[in-house]
Amino acid sequence: MAMPMRDASEDQQKHGQQEHIETLPLFSTTDTDGRMTVLRPGRRVGRAAPLLPWLLAAAALWALTGSVPFGALLGLAPTPAISMLLGHPVTVGVAVVLLFVAIGATVGVYSRAVEQFGQTRVAGLFATLAIAGGLAADAGVLLLWTLTSDPSRPFDLEAIATSPTIPPEFGAVVGAGFALWAAIALLRLLGSIAHARRRQADIERLRVKGSSFTGTLTAVSFANRWIFDLPMFTVEVGYIVDGVPRVVSAHMRTSADRVPIVGSRMC
Repeated sequence: MAMPMRDASEDQQKHGQQEHIETLPLFSTTDTDGRMTVLRPGRRVGRAAPLLPWLLAAAALWALTGSVPFGALLGLAPTPAISMLLGHPVTVGVAVVLLFVAIGATVGVYSRAVEQFGQTRVAGLFATLAIAGGLAADAGVLLLWTLTSDPSRPFDLEAIATSPTIPPEFGAVVGAGFALWAAIALLRLLGSIAHARRRQADIERLRVKGSSFTGTLTAVSFANRWIFDLPMFTVEVGYIVDGVPRVVSAHMRTSADRVPIVGSRMC
């Protein structure tokens, strides 16, 4: 279970009329790395539907960006004229601009997914699906257009090794690789969303019905594991229940400037 925890000395700090909640450090007794989930009080369980327009927009941008390398470099252009157009410096310049826009849109998808599900694993899979899905769709459209423009030309994968130029078959194989990547990301995403929903429901239930104890950090172990710029630790927290000392092991994700030391009080 992942829960944000605060130093006991910060418990009484207020922001306006509401208690200030620090989401880092984040502790979990069940999950590690990107599967650690945090849901702020009052937030609804995440849904994928609000993300779909952003996901489709990002995928479309990646498809437009990918048309230049697929068409001009990987042989997926229906005619030589279109291949030359896609390789024109102006077209390449537009594709570079679209690339930055696509990256920005994908970052937006990632950020919104984190807000919806509170889990970086789900957010990363949404971003992966946008990139791989867009490039796979682009390759599929260009391949279909190429084959229908010249129905007499056979589709032979051996041309990859025998053709003196880059054949459409090579672009098709690259596109199929992106399609496989997108399919794997989609399957993993479905399972990760279900996991995040279970975790968020459990966290909400514990916040309503669970008991809170003040504990002390008794051990901190760092194995040089990171999520982006956030270090991951294995910790032990000691606390007392009905006069009996207990110790619970947990995983901790925090920022480099908020690493609790042994002896820190937690609640």
